[in-house]
Amino acid sequence: DYAAAALSSSLDEAVRRLSDTQRRLLAQTLDLPPAKAGRNGTRWNQAAKRALLVIATAVMFHSRLDSHLPGMRPEMDARSNPPEPFNGPWPPAMAHLCLEADDPIAAFRDAWNLILALDYKPIFETGRAAVQACPPDPAFANAIRDTARAALAVVQNIAGLRHDLLGRIFHTVLDTARYDGSFYTTTPAATLLAALAITDNLCDWPDPDAIANLRITDPACGTGTLLMAAAERIRDLAPQADVDANTARALIEQVFTGYDVNLTATHMAATTLGLLSPTTQFRNMKIGRVLLGVDDGGKTHLGSLEFLGNQQPRIMPWPNTAQLVSQVDTGDEIAVTEPADLVIMNPPFTRDSLRHDQFSRDEERKIKAREKELFSAYPNYMAGNSGAFLVLANYISKPDTGTIAAVLPLTGATDKSGHGIRKYLGRHYHVELIVTSHDPGRIYFSENTNIGEMLLVCRRWPGKKKDKPPTRVVNLAQNPATPAQAVVVARAIADGAVANQNYGTVQEWPASKIAAGNWSAVQFLSPYLCQRHAELAQGGLFPSVRLETVAEIGPEGRRTRDAFTRSNMPDTEGRVALWQHETDIIQTMAARPDTHLIAKPSKAHLADRYWQQRSRMLLPIRLFLPSTRLSSVLVDTPCLGSAWVPCRVKRTKSQPEQLEMALCAYLNSSVGILAALGERSNRKPTYPRFSLDDLRNLPVPDFAVIGANAAAQLAAAYDAHAQAILQPLPQMDADPVRRALDTAVASALSLDAELVATIRRHLAAEPSVTGRRYGS
Repeated sequence: DYAAAALSSSLDEAVRRLSDTQRRLLAQTLDLPPAKAGRNGTRWNQAAKRALLVIATAVMFHSRLDSHLPGMRPEMDARSNPPEPFNGPWPPAMAHLCLEADDPIAAFRDAWNLILALDYKPIFETGRAAVQACPPDPAFANAIRDTARAALAVVQNIAGLRHDLLGRIFHTVLDTARYDGSFYTTTPAATLLAALAITDNLCDWPDPDAIANLRITDPACGTGTLLMAAAERIRDLAPQADVDANTARALIEQVFTGYDVNLTATHMAATTLGLLSPTTQFRNMKIGRVLLGVDDGGKTHLGSLEFLGNQQPRIMPWPNTAQLVSQVDTGDEIAVTEPADLVIMNPPFTRDSLRHDQFSRDEERKIKAREKELFSAYPNYMAGNSGAFLVLANYISKPDTGTIAAVLPLTGATDKSGHGIRKYLGRHYHVELIVTSHDPGRIYFSENTNIGEMLLVCRRWPGKKKDKPPTRVVNLAQNPATPAQAVVVARAIADGAVANQNYGTVQEWPASKIAAGNWSAVQFLSPYLCQRHAELAQGGLFPSVRLETVAEIGPEGRRTRDAFTRSNMPDTEGRVALWQHETDIIQTMAARPDTHLIAKPSKAHLADRYWQQRSRMLLPIRLFLPSTRLSSVLVDTPCLGSAWVPCRVKRTKSQPEQLEMALCAYLNSSVGILAALGERSNRKPTYPRFSLDDLRNLPVPDFAVIGANAAAQLAAAYDAHAQAILQPLPQMDADPVRRALDTAVASALSLDAELVATIRRHLAAEPSVTGRRYGS
């Protein structure tokens, strides 16, 4: 982290030395987009910084080669037959001497020209283009010198340029998530995923030929972190791979294939893979930059996703247009991918408004049209870009023995939008492992993000569906922070010792549930809560129905905000709302409106329509669990909400008259909170968001079966405690009001009191509720 911060600071200083024109030229040379808005050169700052990072990595690799170059004489012309001896000045100047030269630009350019006579084009073609991007002047020369000096400092501080540390540096400096959804995998997560996916029986590891015949593909390879983690895992399983130059060359030239849309990322991937064996030449390195966008002929391309349409992805050239990303002159080696034994990936994910941020409106329109065309054959599986890449992984993996290992948003296991792809994977694969993090400080497995993620390992299942083993769901209490810790955790998972060693919890989720798209075992660290929620959702604790059966939900808060403005004073319509969910104010089940509503003049018709949907009962759309007290309130007059959603009980002869009060008491009990959290969209487990679909799916008592007396009991509990202050959820086990509600729920629904108390105790200890690591 220190090295990353130092390099990042040095690159920022180098960027400040440059004029806006120089920043623009640097970025455009490497096809890097500017920010959409900015003044005084800030539109090009981040892009220029990324270009300087390309130079820095070339300098690092140059330094790594310095001790090898004297014994690596190149051929003068690789196309001559027979090759002639190289007659140029050899060896090239060492990296630190280029830094000290009067003209560092010319010194690095000349040295890299000589190195390119050997090979290493993915690294030095791009670096050479970057150092020649601007007309030479003192400011540009000083920026290059600052960049090179910072790069050499990294080399001195990181022995051997270990890929895990170098990857961390790349990810810190190269933050492109806003442009293309690239959230690069942390090196501990890459180590963990590779260790789980690449098993002892995947290959005859002592046999070099067997290793060379493996095919491992990353269709969104970024900086190569997952491919490098796979290489490290292979080294662990096949110790000869650490010293055998032929095996190292086979990994680079045959085993690994990577695609990405980002030039600087593919440059980093080539660099990190090159670190496997600096003396290995790169002629057959299969790292390709694929086009996402519209080419000069007006044709639209979606990067490696083009394989789905039986199309070859457009392999883009390095900045020197005479050279392709692959060292193969035609690029055919990676344009037609071989079926993979393992597809390992962290596919891009972000909302469209950001994912297409780098494109013009016309380009964005064409890209979306191409997506619609390409994905039309898979209408039920495209839950954002992640779903598309899972379909792609299925397409390019070996049809009988292929494995998919992926880093995915945790919402993929819980949201309705991902139901189709979950069912597809569950039916066609053995979903072997789902690993999540319930470590509140590290709920993610990617850099530069703060959303919940999961690791997924799926293997083709050749047997009968009824014989398919269960899925192991591993919910980690502490997310490994280093690759060394990740290796230990991976070993514990493989040995079935996760719980014994206090790393987390393990559940075996039946294959039938996985195939049905029910992956809800990820929702809680406590297996007890996961099992009780599953029973609750299936009507196993008491007869239940979905909330939408007995009530109508909506409108969403954003609809209210669209149609109304807030006011401290009433108008002639007298409309009101409960706008905020301030936990130091909303402390009791009985609540009052906190604002007047004034219809926007242009939205009067919408305002009238939404006002007809007002209700006394309101449900929250977001909860910050460590401070939340209420999961439902009853307002003294029907109203709308902003942080709240109206819940209108359907008035029928079969519905109890006191249903609103009964439901409010139930939803604020421990059983009701379990129902809500088990249905949450788990983007941020501690701060869940509830869609209207989530709220509609809440399991609630079916009083038509249980009886009106049960509703009356819960309504009486509401009456008795409506004005009593409820404690925040982390204190729920010691809260007398919550305990009283739980007693009423247990009695009314004929539940065992100890079961309800255990639910309450486990909820109060959940990391997503406390905001702290389990047990801390």
